[in-house]
Amino acid sequence: MSDPAANPAIAPGPCLELLPEPCAFVDRAGVVQHVNSAWREGLGACVTLFRWEPAVWNELAAELAALRDGRTRRVQFAAGLAASPERWYAASLAPAAGTGGLIWQLSDVTRWVQAEAEALRRWRQLRDAVESISDGFALYDAADRLVFCNQRYKEIYAESADLMVPGRSFAEILTIGAQRGQYPAAVGREEEWVRDRLARHQRLETVEQQLPGGRWLRAADRRTTDGGIVGIRTDITDLKLAEQLRREREQQERTIQAQDALLAELSTPLLRITERALVMPLIGSIDSVRAVRIVESLLQAVDAQRADLVILDITGVPIVDTQVANVLIQSARAVRLLGASLVLTGIRPDVAQTLVTLGIDLSDIVTRADLQAGVRYVLTHHG
Repeated sequence: MSDPAANPAIAPGPCLELLPEPCAFVDRAGVVQHVNSAWREGLGACVTLFRWEPAVWNELAAELAALRDGRTRRVQFAAGLAASPERWYAASLAPAAGTGGLIWQLSDVTRWVQAEAEALRRWRQLRDAVESISDGFALYDAADRLVFCNQRYKEIYAESADLMVPGRSFAEILTIGAQRGQYPAAVGREEEWVRDRLARHQRLETVEQQLPGGRWLRAADRRTTDGGIVGIRTDITDLKLAEQLRREREQQERTIQAQDALLAELSTPLLRITERALVMPLIGSIDSVRAVRIVESLLQAVDAQRADLVILDITGVPIVDTQVANVLIQSARAVRLLGASLVLTGIRPDVAQTLVTLGIDLSDIVTRADLQAGVRYVLTHHG
């Protein structure tokens, strides 16, 4: 091969000077014989500034051989400067016609390499952040294909975790998951359940799902600006348990209230003996709460049934003390205010002695020894 410098007709130097990007002529032996002004201004003339990765050169060996043999017209690769600051170039080699050598052209892609590295750094930062949250996270593209999901998302949907690879559709993951028993509510009606869930997914409805093992999940989907869907999955098992306990507690309270109402009714029984006469037989001890109920029930019955006379029988009251005596007096006075009369029955000798000892004045109340005598009084005077 003749020396290119000795044969101006085929010397590439003048042509290289016309090119705006750094270019060099490499002879058949692989020696750089000439570089243009763009190369000299930007890089100097030293080719050793380039950081040659052995792995890259090994990969290029076959391509370079093909280039020399004429089986390919161009070889492209990336090269970085070993000197600081770090710069990256996209390099291409093409045959220099009639010389047996190669034209080596460089394009500065440092900006793009740095941008790519920064994008990768931010993506890893975002991925680490998403992996650190306690909720399941998944991103689906505008075609509803999986782009990314964190490990927590796979743990939540353990039965279908192996399906969660980029490019797999939400519908496919959901359908196969239902077939595998991922969703207890879908068992026995998988097709119907999947259709309903897909519709809710497209409408971006927040739903609650039961998972195997008694776990509960809140699934919330939101639309992204490019038409994709972000899915957040939150374990709400503890909330469900708390809600169940609250419902049970409310039911217990309603039961207790009903029991209290029944006990109140039983503790203040009222019986009609004539059209305008009532009898209230009291049995058991009387405390302050029951005393209030007795007076309230008595007044409500007199008013509702337009009674003229009420028999208050205390035969079944084991102890008559000041509190019981006050109930008797209050009942008599309250009934009188409604225009009715009260007959007190069941005053045993010990009760009479207690009332005298306590100084209770019952002179304005009709009294009888027992209920039978009281009924006779009513029938005689109000029959």
